[in-house]
Amino acid sequence: MNKGSEWRKWNFHVHTKGTNKNDQFTSRNMDEFFYTFFKKAIENGIEAIGITDYFSLDRYKDAIQYVLEIDSKINNTTQQKLFSEEEISTIKKIFLFPNVELRMLPSTDRARLINIHCIFNPTYVPQLENDFFGHLSNQDGIKMNKHGLIEYGRGLDPNLSTDELRYKKGVDNFTIDLKSLKELIANNKNFKDNCIIIVSNSNNDGASAIQKHYDLFENEDGSLDGLRKSIYQISNSIFSTNEKDIKYFLGKRLEATEGYNEEIYKKEVEDVIRNRGSLKPCLVGCDSHSEATLFSKFTWIKSDLTFEGLRQICFEPEQRVKIQASKPDFKEDKVVIEKVKFISPSKKFRNEVIYLNPNLNVIIGGKSSGKSILLFSIAKTLLPDQEILKNDNDEEKYNLLSLESDFNFEVSTKAGFSQLLFRDANENSIIPDIKYIPQNYLVKLAEPEINKKGKPLNKLVRDLINEDADSKSKYDSFISNVKQLDKDREDKINKYFDLLDEVEKLDEELKTKSNKNVLETNISSNTTKVEELNKEAGLNDDELIKYKELLEKDNKNKERTEDFKNDYKVTKDFLNTSIEKVQELKKLQSEFILNLKGAKFSTYYREKLSMIDTIEYQLVELQKEINIVKTEEGKNVFPNSNVFKTEIEEIQSEKAQIITDLTPFVRNEEIQKQIKILNESIQNDKKLLFEIENLNKQITDKKISIQSFKTEIFDLYDKVYNEYQKVIEELKDRTIELEKDGLKIEGISQINFSKIYKSIYQLSDGRKAHYRNFEKLLETNKKSTDSFVYEEIKQELIKIFDSIMDGTYAILPSTNKKNAIKVLLEDYFFDYWKITYKNDKLGEMSTGKASFVILMLIIGLSKSKSPILIDQPEDNLDNRSITKDLVNYLKNKKLERQIIVVTHNANIVVNADAENIIIANQKGQNDTESTSEYHFDYTNGAIENSKQIDKNETDLLKSMGVREHIAEIVEGGKEAFILREKKYRFIKNIS
Repeated sequence: MNKGSEWRKWNFHVHTKGTNKNDQFTSRNMDEFFYTFFKKAIENGIEAIGITDYFSLDRYKDAIQYVLEIDSKINNTTQQKLFSEEEISTIKKIFLFPNVELRMLPSTDRARLINIHCIFNPTYVPQLENDFFGHLSNQDGIKMNKHGLIEYGRGLDPNLSTDELRYKKGVDNFTIDLKSLKELIANNKNFKDNCIIIVSNSNNDGASAIQKHYDLFENEDGSLDGLRKSIYQISNSIFSTNEKDIKYFLGKRLEATEGYNEEIYKKEVEDVIRNRGSLKPCLVGCDSHSEATLFSKFTWIKSDLTFEGLRQICFEPEQRVKIQASKPDFKEDKVVIEKVKFISPSKKFRNEVIYLNPNLNVIIGGKSSGKSILLFSIAKTLLPDQEILKNDNDEEKYNLLSLESDFNFEVSTKAGFSQLLFRDANENSIIPDIKYIPQNYLVKLAEPEINKKGKPLNKLVRDLINEDADSKSKYDSFISNVKQLDKDREDKINKYFDLLDEVEKLDEELKTKSNKNVLETNISSNTTKVEELNKEAGLNDDELIKYKELLEKDNKNKERTEDFKNDYKVTKDFLNTSIEKVQELKKLQSEFILNLKGAKFSTYYREKLSMIDTIEYQLVELQKEINIVKTEEGKNVFPNSNVFKTEIEEIQSEKAQIITDLTPFVRNEEIQKQIKILNESIQNDKKLLFEIENLNKQITDKKISIQSFKTEIFDLYDKVYNEYQKVIEELKDRTIELEKDGLKIEGISQINFSKIYKSIYQLSDGRKAHYRNFEKLLETNKKSTDSFVYEEIKQELIKIFDSIMDGTYAILPSTNKKNAIKVLLEDYFFDYWKITYKNDKLGEMSTGKASFVILMLIIGLSKSKSPILIDQPEDNLDNRSITKDLVNYLKNKKLERQIIVVTHNANIVVNADAENIIIANQKGQNDTESTSEYHFDYTNGAIENSKQIDKNETDLLKSMGVREHIAEIVEGGKEAFILREKKYRFIKNIS
């Protein structure tokens, strides 16, 4: 199972029984010790161990020998194997490597020697006697090899009786000369390629303790500066768990300070490289000298279990090394693709499993080698919406079944779920929210933005922002609010024009009524005549007064009757409308209760909102109460007691009494006929006068309402704009995190000026020159992203509104004022997301740079932690954007999400430190033919996997290591490795 570079627990500094100094191990023999040793290693999940001793490889060789013989190790008591088969398998996989611990002059401020550790490539061990032990010496010129240590021990104490005692004494006191170690590193490239030097940085035995009160982060001066600098410069890493050390040696000491930016980081990195030779990882080991402390500490290293894998920490000191309890780069198992597999009965594709790394996987290969087919197959298996898989001609890029009729493809997650590409249509994706970015997709998004053609990118940004459930909820609420406000505004406009129509009708009706002055004159004249006729009829003054009172009372009775009719109609209409509204509210209530998931909430609100049922019941009862029925005689009557029934009975009773009271005053029949005619005329004139006054009052009231509705219409327009402002502010937090990558997204409420101009102009009579007076809105060249002051726009809208209404803004005969106002006051707003990258506006960037920024948006805004699939992101990017921007971005984002990339670019493979390299090959597409049984073949491994080209191997993918494939396939691959290693001043030949 090869997943490339993986996080594993390494212990770099473990002494074993028989160590040359401070041996506190209590095991009775080596077998007993190594039983405990490996049991504890398994319990603690340790996969790589640096067997450490002073000036010696003997203990390392003991451990290797024990593992070689582990199958035969028997418990003497039970005669059973000491380890189970599973444990034996695990122990054999543990990477054992030698750590030779040296001590170096000068002593520290605490009179302790400096500890230097040399980690060696196990394959280099046979050459160490000559290249290492036989080369280094102390200041007296005595060699560090075993013979030299014996001689040195004899010099210290001539009374020591055996070579073993003299050797022990020599180990206790021998110190190497820094000069000889520097010469060895400078002159022996083989040694340098196979050794990693670690210097301790503790206060007792480390380089940082050379100078009294030494502060690692202050300027250095004095005679010891050069010595300390030399020690750091020959080292590749540091033994330290101090947080200050870790940050300093990574060039990140100042990252928490205010104003920290890329330039400060670059300068600090340069300072560390200049003064310390390179950026360096900090490591930790348990430094055990007894069984009790075995594997009590460890370091997480991301690499193959090989020396070449370990060597990668020199190139990626931050991303490949972590000192912490939990496994780094945590990702949920359900969102990590662990393996994929082509199901190809005719062996068109490799049938064996291809494993993926949780971090960055790159797929490389020659032209038409099957790179993109692999990525496409993963995407097609998992994507619910497969529109993005199609070309411009609406066909999928790869018709997989045409390549092989029985073809299928399987994706398996780390959580243990598997899924076939061709499966039951009802089976949902196991990772539905993966992101797939096909070749040229970024360019297609970038070009419309740059060329100002369309606005797909703004929608993409909005959709990405709303991947977050909370943000989507806020945006959905915003859309709902805006739609309701748009509906309310349209209703207000309809009502506004209904009122205008009503005023117009009232005006027309008013014109049909008599002149008010004429009516008032007629009433006064006829009243005088009635009085004169009554005198002729013999009525005295008192009777005339009484008669006039009765006539006035009769008039009031008639007015009361008219008011009754009006109030009954208004009440009946109100109750009918109210019942309809309450029934709508009941429907909303029912939907609301059904949408509640918790029984507690539905029960609570069902009880609290039962008042709606009560209101409906009461309204229906009120409606029944005033119901009118016809009697057998054809009369309308109230069957139920109510306030209207009481009122009409009182009116009718009063009318009957008035008629009775008027009877005595009727004496002269001819005169009374005249009086009756005049009274009827007076009554009719008064009625007409009342109607005129009522019409005038209605017209006045409705005109006041019209102005009120106009205000409300524009208040609703304000509310719509405020909704856009509000939602942008609410979504702001989703974009802030991207600023650390130099990417800024600023939400702005914009008006689509081009759309409003086009919409208004289409219904306008364009012959009127004064239409150009409204330049803030109706300007041909205004763009959708032009800035504006909302209050100025609103005042312009009001001016156009008034001009349409008073006719000075002429509209086409084919439309009307109502439609024109609706078009004018449509919601032309939109939420615009202005994008800048390192102070460059997206619309002003090159297509390549814009493509990279869009990639950042897709990855950075995506709330999902599911895998990202990218096909050749380097397309259209210049080299600087790739080596600097894209590489750094992928290095950072792979820590958060699994990334799978098809690429031809060596910098993405090498300098983004891809954990897993998948090499694709198609028969007949290369100069070198392959004997692989598959037409499309794949292999994979870590970037540090190296194997010289085997010319006798005819299967191309097996003929060399991953590193060599990269150097051969990817353009500039060899140079990328060289540049990467030069960057850290740690160079190895790549052939």
